[in-house]
Amino acid sequence: MINLCTATGHIGKPGAGYGTITGQGNGQGGREHGQKSDLLPGGRSIMNEEHRRQICEIWGIEESELPLAGTSMMEKVWQMRRREIRGLIGICNNLFVSLPSYRVVKEGYDTTEFHAQFDFFLSETAANAHVVFPVTTWAEDEGVMANAEARVVKHNKAQDPPPGVRTDTWAMCELARRLGVGDKFDFPDSRSVFDELRVASAGTVNDYYGITYERLEETGGIAWPCPTTDHPGTPRLFEDGKTYHPDGRIHLQVVEWHPPMDPYDDEHPMSLTTGRTVAHFLSGNQTRRLGALVEQTPRPWAEIHTSHGFRNGEPVRVVTRRGSEVFPALVTEAIRPDTVFVPYHWPVPTAANALTIDALDPRSKIPEYTVCACRIEHAERIDEVPAPPVAPGHVAHPETQVSRTDPLPPTAPQGRGTSERS
Repeated sequence: MINLCTATGHIGKPGAGYGTITGQGNGQGGREHGQKSDLLPGGRSIMNEEHRRQICEIWGIEESELPLAGTSMMEKVWQMRRREIRGLIGICNNLFVSLPSYRVVKEGYDTTEFHAQFDFFLSETAANAHVVFPVTTWAEDEGVMANAEARVVKHNKAQDPPPGVRTDTWAMCELARRLGVGDKFDFPDSRSVFDELRVASAGTVNDYYGITYERLEETGGIAWPCPTTDHPGTPRLFEDGKTYHPDGRIHLQVVEWHPPMDPYDDEHPMSLTTGRTVAHFLSGNQTRRLGALVEQTPRPWAEIHTSHGFRNGEPVRVVTRRGSEVFPALVTEAIRPDTVFVPYHWPVPTAANALTIDALDPRSKIPEYTVCACRIEHAERIDEVPAPPVAPGHVAHPETQVSRTDPLPPTAPQGRGTSERS
């Protein structure tokens, strides 16, 4: 897509450019400032000597204390299975639903000696952890996010958290203090974390230095780079036609095609592809607890072409080399005859990602969620959707249970109306 934009001249001008719509609310901001294991704040590379020196000076550490590039999350799971990673802390991720090849993921986590999880609802992954830290939601603390157009916005605290619940900033800093490195995590609140980020990003392509809480309150949002506190921000990059490459020119990125890692054969002649549905968000840890959304889209389904001889709602077994699951059929001419679609927001035994393959793209390290070999079969009974986990002493909201055993698919890929029951 980026190659297409640049080749057609759709860059650096109004109404042009490429913007990826990420799944996470702050997916853009996280990737700008070191969320990936090969990055440092400000879009710096953790393998670049000058970038390492700059960050070590800001953080007051020796370069030997800064690790080299790490691995992707799926690779970490493989390392956990090999006991190369013996413990970890997860922050609001639900990999038992969102990573491919559930059996491999479960084995990796079960092999670890210690697993702690931060979350505000008890996810399937958190329910498997040794320790769970209940932390605040975004509405129970203030902070900043970067949206899809690289505009930094501030959200304010709307309400107090339940008793005993702390911010993730507090929990991380307190853990650091008890582990003897509290001086490296001396942040009383989210604002102090952001102020360090401003300094750490100064002079980089993702320069936040001129963005302050006060300016965000006044303006409603500022686009980076913003190098000084009187700079208006940069709503549009590359207006002068120059890029960050040393020669200033636009470079098309060459992508070499390779066949899917899960080969087709007589036993698995079709493609399983997975994705999202409008009613649910990511692993569904929040939305599977909301009655209206559960009623609209109570369960996953197998979307298949009319030529396969199924009727709407009929049990269809989807079989891959990782296993099989039974879903209600959503029969439509809007899908290719050689393809099956299953949305991924639910856990086993109705998890699309129990069927997908844990093969990775060699460059991006993103799993092949959207293509694996499969076949479909008639089945007797549709697999029941499990209820979301609840903490000890808590009861699930009754309205989320009404539709949980609903065997019907939605009447369209977008889900049924909130009062539509047939």
